[in-house]
Amino acid sequence: MTSIGLSSVQPSDHADVTQALHVLWQELGSEVLLLALFCAGFALFRQTAVRELIPGGTIARKGSKTCSKACTFKDVAPTPPLVSPKVGPGAASKASPTAPRSPEASPTLLQPSARRSVSMSTLSASSLHCGGVGGSGSGGSPASMAGSAFPRPLSPAWGFSPSASTTASAAGRTPLATPSAGDATAAAALERVAKTGDLDLLREVCQQAAAEGDALPFASCEALLRASASSGEGSAVEVFDLLITGMFEPSEPALTAVVSLCAESRHVRLAERAVAYARKAYGRSTLALYSALMKVYGHARLWHKTCDLFDDMRRDGVEPDTAAYGSLIKAAVESGRHELAQQLFKESGNPDLLNYMSLIRAAGREHNVPKALRLLDELESSPLAADATAYNCALEACAACNDRAAADELFKRIVRLGHVDVVSYNTYLKVLLANGAHSQINAVLKEMSARGLPPNVVTYNSMVKDAVARGDTQRAWRLTDAMEKAGVMPDAFTCSILMKFVKQNPNSEDIDRIVDLVRRANVRPDEVLVNCLLDACVRLRDPQRITHVLEHFKATGVVPSPHAYSMLIRAYGHARRVDRAKELWRELTSGSGSTQHEEAFAAMVEACLAGGDLRGALAVFREAGEELRRFPRAPSTFAACVKACIQHKQPRLAIELYNDTKDLFICGRVAYNSLIDAIVRLGDLPRAGELFRDMTLKNVMPDLITYSTLIKGHCSRGDLEQGLQLLGLMQRRGIQPDAVLFNSILDGCAHKQMRTLTEQVLRDMEAAGIAPSNFTLSILTKLYGRCGDLEAAFHAVEFYPEKYMFEINAQVFTCLMSACIANGELPRAVEVYDSMVDAGCAPDAKTYQTLLSGCVRIGDPNFVDRLLRDCLDRGLAMRLDGEAIDASLLLIARRGSPDLAAPLAEDLRAAGASVSQRALA
Repeated sequence: MTSIGLSSVQPSDHADVTQALHVLWQELGSEVLLLALFCAGFALFRQTAVRELIPGGTIARKGSKTCSKACTFKDVAPTPPLVSPKVGPGAASKASPTAPRSPEASPTLLQPSARRSVSMSTLSASSLHCGGVGGSGSGGSPASMAGSAFPRPLSPAWGFSPSASTTASAAGRTPLATPSAGDATAAAALERVAKTGDLDLLREVCQQAAAEGDALPFASCEALLRASASSGEGSAVEVFDLLITGMFEPSEPALTAVVSLCAESRHVRLAERAVAYARKAYGRSTLALYSALMKVYGHARLWHKTCDLFDDMRRDGVEPDTAAYGSLIKAAVESGRHELAQQLFKESGNPDLLNYMSLIRAAGREHNVPKALRLLDELESSPLAADATAYNCALEACAACNDRAAADELFKRIVRLGHVDVVSYNTYLKVLLANGAHSQINAVLKEMSARGLPPNVVTYNSMVKDAVARGDTQRAWRLTDAMEKAGVMPDAFTCSILMKFVKQNPNSEDIDRIVDLVRRANVRPDEVLVNCLLDACVRLRDPQRITHVLEHFKATGVVPSPHAYSMLIRAYGHARRVDRAKELWRELTSGSGSTQHEEAFAAMVEACLAGGDLRGALAVFREAGEELRRFPRAPSTFAACVKACIQHKQPRLAIELYNDTKDLFICGRVAYNSLIDAIVRLGDLPRAGELFRDMTLKNVMPDLITYSTLIKGHCSRGDLEQGLQLLGLMQRRGIQPDAVLFNSILDGCAHKQMRTLTEQVLRDMEAAGIAPSNFTLSILTKLYGRCGDLEAAFHAVEFYPEKYMFEINAQVFTCLMSACIANGELPRAVEVYDSMVDAGCAPDAKTYQTLLSGCVRIGDPNFVDRLLRDCLDRGLAMRLDGEAIDASLLLIARRGSPDLAAPLAEDLRAAGASVSQRALA
């Protein structure tokens, strides 16, 4: 075979070498590539990212796998890397200019998908046995490499298997090959990719290895396990189990490293799995493993689990060292197991300073100041040197228990021993402030300055916080001014403390002062401060100040959170400034990569509805589009929009909104009922039926309101058959009709004069335990009147009120009198009127209007005269229809007494009734 011109390769040229290797792989085949890998060397591949091992490029194809001409780097065209420069140092280097390709070259471009088709034989050379320098060695057998893999992938997600050498070693057999430089090369490549966090590429490499029958070498298995532990992914436990199933036996140091890596990622499950495996494989866990697991629990704040490790260590005969005792004591203190902390402290034999401090803190949490001071005394008498931190720990315990006497004594002791610092003074000030000893605070501040320990921002913040807690805002502002004069600049915490009072009692002056303080002190406000300030402005209902504060924060580079945007959008909506709300909405949703936020979406819809911009609300829904699928509040926001559309008498907009969003989320029953009611009122019963079917198909169960609305709609339009079918469906589903629904059906039957059906429905109503009402009785009276059966009408009026014990109202009396007049029984109508008056049931304007119209039609001037005078006496004349009055007066003038008509007309006009000149003439 012709020699390959790689002898001049320098390590710094790894980008060009990478491209050359790609050419060799494409043109010369695996045999030459193995030789090239050996020549390139281990150091070259350690500097090359996995993504660059097989980059895209162009080659000159000569028609055979072996090249008659030496292939050097100048023959390779530069190819841009497949990944961004941040993946690895190799990706950051730029290809040097190269000579043009020969005219006979036929370019072949490697597509991006080639990254996924990278072979593990390119990454791992564990089966290679090259024999010399300069390419004179022979490559390993591909057959042995293929045979080393497991017969099936170990994981559908990762799809890898350990190498044959790993498997053979685990089984007690002689491995096929000793670990070679290829092991380290593949492991280094995987480590490099793992450091970049590109776990997707790790999976692709493993899947490709399984697809091609290649195997991961021992070092690569360890590297992959460490990368999985660092990632914190849930699949890391699966990776570990599959590696073990494949007879990969990680060493104790490797297991310790894996558990340690789990600390940063807080992967508790993998750490516990690794320790359990170590105990099973090696009979026990080492101190290093226990210490690493304590670190994992500490990062995850699982203090109780850390305490439980002490019993496991005893069972394994593992003696904790000083660091392990420190971790156990801290965990016992944090979990409230103070007795265990004391036991561990005694057993440690040689406790360090941190252990003492942990117990002092525990005593403070127990509100046991004597114990904290006793521990401090023990520390002073021990060989350990107690520093300012230990004394401050004991002083903090006094402050936590608000023990003024102990704090005074301890502080004097700290000063006498020379261990006082700013933290000591700040802690002591906390005690003084809690006890209201404001007269001593100035002396303490002067003493601090005299010792060269000037008050810092924490000192002033403590005093400002105390003033705000006591409601003394004037003092809080004086302290803030003194703070600035002393050259101590306020921080975000200072402003947040001041905002606590302003938030409870918002006023424009304090808000402006805080904004000015933020500007003067060059404070970069955090999200809490921004939200508090904006919330205070919102509560002031001052859109101009909201805009001013918002613009100031934007000028400082602070981008309000989606919550702040939502609050502002809602505030502008309440102020009827929908234009400003829309500006903020566009600001939040514009830009590449921006996503919809549910709270802001709901606020924008609410703002549009508050401003009466229904079309704008629909536009917000359309803009949200598919994002509505992940908004739990979308149905309730939709229901509010539907309600607003109906209130503004624009039900078609509500229907339009439903058509746009019905496939994105399932709206609630209330929204469906509102839509169905709106459609029924429009008279579009077929569309209402379609909506009813949509409702049931989406598993939103119709209720009594749903059925009542539909049945009433059908009955009012004379479609009794459909209404009765819905009634039967409702009853089969276990929903019992109420009085309103039965009355709707009865009214429909009465309009159709279907007496038999009406009486059957009435019996069903009584059988269901629903008592007929005055409304029911008025329906029956009208039905019997239309059927000409006055006896049945009178019987119903007498029977049902007595049976169900209710008083007849004016509506029933009016219907009964109207039925008498319609059937030519005016005397009976007069009797009913007299009975009505005697019963104390006051006739209303509708009663008089109905009776006057009937009497005029029959032509009875005497009864008409009586009715008009009764109407005058009751003060209802002005509510009568003008045409009915004119007709009544004309009847009296023509058939009765003309002398009575004129005075009566004057009385009616004086009472405010509408009387025409024709009636007066």
